[in-house]
Amino acid sequence: MGIGWCWWGAIRGRAADLAKRLPGAKVVAADVSVRAGVERTAAAVDGRVDVLINNAGVMTPTYQQTSEGVELNLAVHHLAPWRTVAALGELIPAGGRIVNVNSAGHRSPMRGGTVRIDPKRLMDGPEQFDPFLTYSRTKLANLLFTYELQRRRPDWHVVALHPGVVRTDLGRQFPRLQVAAVTAFALPARKGAEPIVRLAVGAEPPTGYYDRFEQVRSSPISYDVDLARRVWAATEDLAAVRILDNGL
Repeated sequence: MGIGWCWWGAIRGRAADLAKRLPGAKVVAADVSVRAGVERTAAAVDGRVDVLINNAGVMTPTYQQTSEGVELNLAVHHLAPWRTVAALGELIPAGGRIVNVNSAGHRSPMRGGTVRIDPKRLMDGPEQFDPFLTYSRTKLANLLFTYELQRRRPDWHVVALHPGVVRTDLGRQFPRLQVAAVTAFALPARKGAEPIVRLAVGAEPPTGYYDRFEQVRSSPISYDVDLARRVWAATEDLAAVRILDNGL
């Protein structure tokens, strides 16, 4: 599984607590790193979907696979949003918004260097795995998907953003001192959520890529249309599901 059982139990507990604090809301706990988890979530959705926020994230110090044999970063950051859009696409009306929570890491990994992606080898194997570069590659894949989806579905508003460095449990598998050094000046989760909410429900329809509240240019390679189309085709094969589009 993409989520360890001890943490999965904690997540289920937090979901139950959230459901108590949000009367009338439907809260579903599911492992979206695998197709069955995405489908379970989608099956619980009734009616129109005006806003879809893809916000699942993971970072691991060692190579990990899902039960489907997919490297965990790619499964969570790229395949999960893809499969979710595929599952819910028919419920998203014209003017609907899709917000993909991305990362400034799509530009360069934490240790420096350039982020590139090869559609012929979309998934890193154990020999290519680097905790920071693999994370960045999967965020670039998600960003290429974001832009290509907007081109294919211009009736939707599809955007991505870097919410800032936010104090979450993302680095829970790393040494505590290493995590503390990175998150010492990180934003609390509530502050990290503010730009996501703004893009989801703000008066002005969002476009493109945002660094928190500011619309900015993403990395040059993220605008490579040919690369995006090849990543799209490779993702269709890997995810084993197509996204409803306008025939392009």
